[in-house]
Amino acid sequence: MRKNSTDRLMTLNFWRMCTANLLLFASVYMLFPVLSFVMPEQLGMSVSRTGDMFLAFIAAMFAAGPFHAYLCDEYKRKNVLLSSAFVMLAAMAGYAFADSYLKLMLLASVQGVCFGLATTAGITVAIDITTSTRRSAGNMIYAWSARLGMLAGACAGFLLYDLYGFRTVVYVAVAVGVLGMYFASRVYVAFRAPIGMRLCSLDRFLLPRAWVPALNMLLIAFVPGVLLPLLYIGDYIAFLALAALTFLTLPFTRMFVKLSHHCQRGTGNTTCHLVMETGLLAGLATACRLADAFLLYHAAGVAAILALFFFVLLTYPYYKRKRVR
Repeated sequence: MRKNSTDRLMTLNFWRMCTANLLLFASVYMLFPVLSFVMPEQLGMSVSRTGDMFLAFIAAMFAAGPFHAYLCDEYKRKNVLLSSAFVMLAAMAGYAFADSYLKLMLLASVQGVCFGLATTAGITVAIDITTSTRRSAGNMIYAWSARLGMLAGACAGFLLYDLYGFRTVVYVAVAVGVLGMYFASRVYVAFRAPIGMRLCSLDRFLLPRAWVPALNMLLIAFVPGVLLPLLYIGDYIAFLALAALTFLTLPFTRMFVKLSHHCQRGTGNTTCHLVMETGLLAGLATACRLADAFLLYHAAGVAAILALFFFVLLTYPYYKRKRVR
């Protein structure tokens, strides 16, 4: 009988899951920096309307969340991950052929639902293949692989767009996502008997007791999100902001994990992931609305200052009072 349980954290299965996670995030973030300025040209509409796609993505991502625990209980977790990733990549390929506002919103919504399911299922699988004594460290390493993928994907997407054009970015993003699916498919996950989860549940979705650091992370992630479209005018400060977010991932993931009770570490990791994506996408949507470099810098500066004061005055004291491990 095959087993996942060894006392080591960095097993072959865990390496494969981290690689799959990195590649799936790189695939998604190859497109995010360029969609905000490519779609207005492709569809002949205002930049502000393009921002609606990021709001649709957020809404769809959260709409799928309450069903995740049920799906991962009723079906094999790895199959939920692979099926969701496949549909997500199909939606991403559709951006190259979108020719109307309605189709853009539909593609963004489908991608948001599947991205939410794929990433939360990935977190569940990563926890399943690590021993209980290593799961806190596993959560942090797995979360960091996502942010490294985000940073690498954003850099690669802009470079490919500058050299070869939008369709090349789409095709490479899909190919990278398929490679991520391959690594995920090679992970062995031991069978777990269903425990009868409710159809809708906050389990493995949102951790209510982490609402204070969640708001803080939302503000932090908003900063690189609102700066990303500046890449279009050759301003690379967004890469520095993304790098800062990547390094902040570990301490904030640790905070979410230590605020969670027994068997809630995956929920804490998922909550951190969801609010980080929400902050980034809300920043992109805001950038599309403002469409002015000075205003984008102003919005990013205000958000950064608020995030700093929020952490010092609210988040850290709350964490010290409420941490359970």
